[in-house]
Amino acid sequence: MKTIKKTRDYTRLREWGVHLLVLAIWEIACRTAIPAIYLPAPSAVFMAFVATIKSGELGTQLGQTASVLFLGFFLAMVTGMLVGVAMGMSRTLGRILDPYVNALNSMPTVALVPLVVIWLGLGYEAKVFLTWLVSFFSIVISAQTAVQNIPHAYLDTARSFGSRPLATLNKVVIPASIPYFVSGIRLGLARALVGVVVAEMFTALSGLGFMVTTYGNTFKINFVFVPIVTLAILSVLLNAILRWAENRLTPWNRGRQR
Repeated sequence: MKTIKKTRDYTRLREWGVHLLVLAIWEIACRTAIPAIYLPAPSAVFMAFVATIKSGELGTQLGQTASVLFLGFFLAMVTGMLVGVAMGMSRTLGRILDPYVNALNSMPTVALVPLVVIWLGLGYEAKVFLTWLVSFFSIVISAQTAVQNIPHAYLDTARSFGSRPLATLNKVVIPASIPYFVSGIRLGLARALVGVVVAEMFTALSGLGFMVTTYGNTFKINFVFVPIVTLAILSVLLNAILRWAENRLTPWNRGRQR
């Protein structure tokens, strides 16, 4: 056990060392070769972080983005799971909805913004709807694929024991599909982050996307990196939570994960 712990500690230390080395190279390159108008140094970005935190701007705009993201993504997760599972369990429904789901999933997010603005305006509802829209179809496709790829032996065994459809869904289909569900949710989360930022950049009223647009228009490049880095940190944290949830929900699958 001590050897395993030492190995893990050494691996983490090595990983942090690589991250610190990247930051050091970035800092040196920006101070010696790269103009600040193109790429600010990490120290300049850190000072911009401090300034936006002290002014309260970062907290306010992050709260706006987080509220839109969580509501839109939660709605996409619930509705996407329901539709995807239904499509996976019903071949007829799957054949009917497949063309629409694949077409809308492939549509560029930016192309949808003008329509959403016309339908819902520039307010909170438009941002939530766009966030839901861009992440919904990825979750549907993953949930459908998960159900369709359940080994037939599982379903045949459940039927042989007289399991009813609802019991089969709860005891067989959903547990066997959880790893695929989590993968689909992670893909949907990535698209939801893109959707909420695009919505905020086009409406230019509030949120981290608003900060990107505002500081980009005034060429404050170090401040542009503040919302970008914040979004990256938020994405990492949310993905870590999803991995933790997957480990809790699928203890039999932990040995395959690294």
